[in-house]
Order: sequence, then structure tokens, then C-alpha cells
Amino acid sequence: MSWLGKILTFLVLIAALVWAYFTVSVYVTRTNWKVRADTYAKALKESEDNRLAELTSTRAEKEQLVRQLETEKSRTTELNGKYEELATLSKKGDDDFKKATDTLRATAAIAALKDASEKVTLSELTDTRKRNTELEDKVVKLVLSVQTAERERLRAENDSKLQRAVAEDNAKKILELTDLVAQFRQTGGTGTGAVLRTIDKVPPALPDNTRGTVLRDLAGDFVQISIGIDAGLEPGSRLDVYRESGGGQYLGTLVVTKSLYPKDAVAEFRPARRVPVSQLRADELPRKGDTVGIISSGGPKLP
Repeated sequence: MSWLGKILTFLVLIAALVWAYFTVSVYVTRTNWKVRADTYAKALKESEDNRLAELTSTRAEKEQLVRQLETEKSRTTELNGKYEELATLSKKGDDDFKKATDTLRATAAIAALKDASEKVTLSELTDTRKRNTELEDKVVKLVLSVQTAERERLRAENDSKLQRAVAEDNAKKILELTDLVAQFRQTGGTGTGAVLRTIDKVPPALPDNTRGTVLRDLAGDFVQISIGIDAGLEPGSRLDVYRESGGGQYLGTLVVTKSLYPKDAVAEFRPARRVPVSQLRADELPRKGDTVGIISSGGPKLP
């Protein structure tokens, strides 16, 4: 083979390779275009489907927004009405608030005046209470003084009565002794027994049911009792005096003096303990309410 044939063969081979390259490139390009076209078609379909879905959703949202808009318009209209109503109420409230503020200021002024008046009143009340306390103290002192004076007056009256009673008894005794002396002089000393019987005359015995109470303690050894002539007492009658409370206590005897009255009498106290009355304890002295009677089998019993 000549060089020309070789060259031509080589050129044909190169052309065949180029043709094969282009053929493969065209095939590959065609295949890629088809795949891309299918992909684009699929993507376009999906895009269209999405667009339709989004359009449907948008229309639904639009319809919903339209309904919401209508609702909001209705609410806006309602709120506008309420706003106008509230504005009217607010204006009325402002007027009421202004009136209330004015009233509050007037009330505060009145309260300030009342506070001032109350302070003055409290000050006057404090002064009045202080004066009342001082006056009450003075009244208490005066009452105590009056009571003390009354007790002293009663004590003085009792002492005076007792002294009068003792003076009367002494006067009667003087008269009796004068009569006895006259009898002695007339008899020349004879009849002494009759005279002694006259002096030592013992009063008759009292009934066992004779009973009374101590009315009060007089000066010295004397007490006033609640029974007298109506109960059969005579000058010289003897009665027992005892205290029923505190377990019972015998205090002593009472000798009725000549100060004797229908419903009461004065008696001389002779203590059970043979000591002077001034040496007795307070609980051994008769006092108001102690029982006076005859202690015997038929009479009152000590507790």
C-alpha cells in the first residue's frame, strides 16, 4: 500500500473516530435533554399542582380573611358604638369625679374643722375629767369625814345614853341606899335580914325559851340586847351569850341593868374567862348578831 492509501486510511480512521465522538455526544446530549425534559415536565407538573393547591389555599384564606374582615368590620362597628357609649360614660364619670373631688375637698375641710373641734373637745374633756377626779376625791374624803363624824356622833350618843343609864341606875341605887339607911335608923339595926333580902333580891327565873340577839356593843362592859320587859326580863336577870357561827363559842353571861325597855335592854357583860374585859381577845367579846338566851336542857343548845 502506498503512502497515499495509508494517509487516506488514517484520515478515514480519524473521521470515523470524530463521527463516533459526535454520534456519542449527540446521543448523550439527546439522552440528557430527555431526562432534563422529563425532569422539567415533572417539576412543571408539580409546580402547577402546587400552584393550584396554593391557589386553592389562597382562595380559601382569602375567603376566610374576607369573612374575618366582615367580622372585624362588624366588631369595629360594635366597638365604635361601645366606644361612643364609653366616651359618654367617661364624660359622665369625669363630671361625677369632678363633683366627687369637690365634695371630697369640702368633706376634708369639714373633717379638718371636726378634727380641730374634736381636739378642743378632748382637751376640755381631759380637763373636765381631771376636775371630776379631783372633785370625786374631795367628795370621797368628805363622805369619809361625814361617816367618821357620824360614827363619832353615834359613839358619843351611845356613851351619853350609857352614861345616862348608869347615872339613872346610880341615882336609883342612891335612893334605895338612902331608904335602907333610913330603915336602919328607924329600926336601930334590927330587921337586918329583911334589909339584906331587899338588897340581894334575886329576880325570878326566866323561861328556857327566852332568846334574843346582841344589837350592838356599847362603851365599856355593856351591850344592848333585842329582848326586854316583854320577854320577862327584870333588873338583875342573867342571860348567857354565845356565838353559834364558827363551831360555837360560849362567851359569858349578861346581867340586865335597870335600863330596861319593852323590846330591848342594856346588860353588863361578864366574860367566861375570869379576866378584865380589857384583856379579852376580840373574838371573846360579844358583837352584833351573837345569841342571847338560857343554856339549859330545855333551852337553846350550843352547836
